[in-house]
Amino acid sequence: MTRFQEISPVHVVVLAAGRGSRLGTLGDETPKWLLRVADRTLADRHVEGIHRAGEAVASAQVVTGHAAEAIVSALATELGGVTPIFNAEWAELNNWWSLLRGLQELPAGAPVAVINADLLVQPEHVAAFLIEAATGAADGLLAVDVEQQVTDESMKVEQGANGTLTRIGKVGLDAPIGEYIGMLMARGPVRDALQETLEGFVGREDCANEWYEGAVGRTAADGQPWHVWPVPSGGWVEIDDDADLDRAQALAGAA
Repeated sequence: MTRFQEISPVHVVVLAAGRGSRLGTLGDETPKWLLRVADRTLADRHVEGIHRAGEAVASAQVVTGHAAEAIVSALATELGGVTPIFNAEWAELNNWWSLLRGLQELPAGAPVAVINADLLVQPEHVAAFLIEAATGAADGLLAVDVEQQVTDESMKVEQGANGTLTRIGKVGLDAPIGEYIGMLMARGPVRDALQETLEGFVGREDCANEWYEGAVGRTAADGQPWHVWPVPSGGWVEIDDDADLDRAQALAGAA
């Protein structure tokens, strides 16, 4: 992939509005973004990666909802340079609405990079993704583990002969090339198509529980070029439940 001569900085949006219901009482009290894994929170790792990316990042936002006050407090005391955006409908609408809330707060058409708050990933991998997002030629980019075996719970991706995404989802994909881990970038026509698709979900009862990845899949089906950024396999964990948290603790402790 060729590179642009100039950097096109991205606006980072972390999606941290949801409640970790599968984490029991821990999820009741603590936003996933503030989960402590080994000696530091997921938020601390993400923010370090954002800062490491330097001029590749134009701004950083976090969409809050459940236990928003805890995140706001952390931003004021230990997570500098990140602006909170409150999602008042976090309990009624799925993460597509959080992403749309984030996009609505950015300059029109601005390049955006999205990070899922429940992603344990090393800061250097966050920084590398953001730098590629800001300097690479792709208008749409998905961080994908192309080596780890996918499971029924995996957000699987399929790729066409031209190297771009054809489908993304948990079911109905016959030939996945890997698992989407929760980082993407969109700019130009891909970003515009993504926001237009998300706006099409507004007010539709059948879309209340939609995932933003569903909007990505719709834009891919319409011909928008989403490219794959291979993430180092085994260096990340999506934390949904206690077993995931145990895996994350083991991974972080070994790093």
